[in-house]
Amino acid sequence: MLEFNPDGTLRLSGVQTAQVEAERHSVVISREQISEKPAKAQISVTFPEAVSNKQEVLDFYNKIDDSQFNEVSHEFKWLSDRTFIIKVERGSMMMYSLLNFIMMCFKSRCENHYGKKVVLKGRWASFG
Repeated sequence: MLEFNPDGTLRLSGVQTAQVEAERHSVVISREQISEKPAKAQISVTFPEAVSNKQEVLDFYNKIDDSQFNEVSHEFKWLSDRTFIIKVERGSMMMYSLLNFIMMCFKSRCENHYGKKVVLKGRWASFG
C-alpha cells in the first residue's frame, strides 16, 4: 500500500530510506542502457563529494588494460565535479563485457584506494 507524507510526496519504506541514505555517502556506479538497437550503453560514476583531483581519476581510466576489447570504442567524459560517464556509441556484445570490466575496476579502485563504499545499480537491457 502506498503512503504519502503530509507534503504529498511518496513515503519511503524503512529499507528504501536506508538505501537512499547509504547511496548519499557512497560512490554510485550505474549501468545505463541508452538504446538497444543500435546498442548504446554507458556507466556513470558519482562520488559522494566533489572530486578534488579529476586528473587522478582520468589517469586511472587510461591505465585500465582494456586491450581484450580493442574493437569496442568508448569515451570518458566528466558531467560535473562529482560525476563522469564512460560511454559506448557503437555497441556489440563485447560492449557489455567491456563496460562491466571497467565498472569492476572502478569499484575496486574506489573501495581500495579511496576507502569508499560502492553501490552498483542498473542492468543491461540486452545482456546475454
